[in-house]
Amino acid sequence: MSGVKGPVSTALHLTRRAAESAVERLGHAVSRLRDRGTHGRHAVRVSFRGRSLAALPWRSAETAFDATLTRCHDVLGESRLETVRRGWERPAIVVDDLPATRATLRATPGLYLEGDRVFHAWESSGRFVAGPDVGVDLVTSSPAPAFSGEIDLVFTWVDGTDPAWLERRRSRLGQDAATLHPSAANDARFVQIDELRFALRAVERFAPWRRRVFLVTDGQSPDWLADEFPHVALVGHEQLFDDPEALPTFNSHAIESRLHRIPGLAEHWIYLNDDVFLGGYSPPSRFFDAEGRARVFLADEAIPDGPVTASDQPVVAAAKRNRELLARLTGARLERKLKHVPHPQLRSVTEELERLAPAEFRSTGRSAFRHPDDLSVASSLAPHYALATGRAVPGRISHFYADVASPELRWRLPRLLEWRDADVICLNATDAAPDANRARLVDFLSRYFF
Repeated sequence: MSGVKGPVSTALHLTRRAAESAVERLGHAVSRLRDRGTHGRHAVRVSFRGRSLAALPWRSAETAFDATLTRCHDVLGESRLETVRRGWERPAIVVDDLPATRATLRATPGLYLEGDRVFHAWESSGRFVAGPDVGVDLVTSSPAPAFSGEIDLVFTWVDGTDPAWLERRRSRLGQDAATLHPSAANDARFVQIDELRFALRAVERFAPWRRRVFLVTDGQSPDWLADEFPHVALVGHEQLFDDPEALPTFNSHAIESRLHRIPGLAEHWIYLNDDVFLGGYSPPSRFFDAEGRARVFLADEAIPDGPVTASDQPVVAAAKRNRELLARLTGARLERKLKHVPHPQLRSVTEELERLAPAEFRSTGRSAFRHPDDLSVASSLAPHYALATGRAVPGRISHFYADVASPELRWRLPRLLEWRDADVICLNATDAAPDANRARLVDFLSRYFF
């Protein structure tokens, strides 16, 4: 019976996803119909690439707006605000230099005008930025957070267009190509649409509580990093790998198995890939509970049963290796995958794991490309080990996931831009995105994280 658990779980997951997809399609169609039939002065009517989108009509919009405007003036002063009222558009309050006021303003989505809100929904050019009541709550006195310890954020990134990096990769690939799974050197994972830039903007806006932000790279740095994010600390691979023969590496499993070695890294930290974006304000309590335990975001999909096989994708093989090691160390069984979201970590947990399984960590670190013997430490093993040893708890998070090559992007991205109802957004590249999708992604990211 256990042999069919994986396929059954996968089938249920796909069925659930198909149902969600149908609901989203229906919702988007209703939105378009509603827009065509709505002519009230409080309705938001916009056009996106020739398709009609709309926000729900407001309830008592003028009254709420006037109250909000008065409150904003009291807190921020007249000089910081611009009031916008243009014909049928909803009124808006535009805050000058929103990032600079993040200590006072906390970004959050909403459906109707409630409480004290500052609205910034239109660019200076008049172009539509986002849907119903996208704004920020005014916070004049914040309650003490459930978890108040220091938290660092760690991104991993590579510039897949760098000629020097490409030459190093070609040279190393020539040595190892015969032993690799076809997906282990997939070029799609290195295609750039400036995801990192938008991911860092999301952190600036939605995680003002973070201590330090580290960017782990192979000696690379984006051209815009120093000007836009001067506080981000660059960490080279050579600072993490004590075996010079392990470098250069093009294996994300190897890199994430060394992240706990970042000099000066806090005990509590969060691992993010550059294709993961915070979708709204994220309090520290979303990632760590009041006792400092990490939250683990389990997916519905099960890890396939059985040992590693030659046909397993590298990510599946690593999950099975994680399961074998976890069973050996704790007796617990690793059954479910984790969502493609930020992964809260405890540095001491990964240090303990490395002491307990030095051979497995050494083998993973020496694999220049993804290998069937790899562990996936930060993205799976460490959170599951923390859960099994009482240093993590299951967490809940709303999660938007899409493959950048999916044709569904043509309607899923406008819907997300309109409603902004996901805590986390993941735009995963399993295959190269068609040119039309790349254009959609760039447009979406630039308007969501303006």
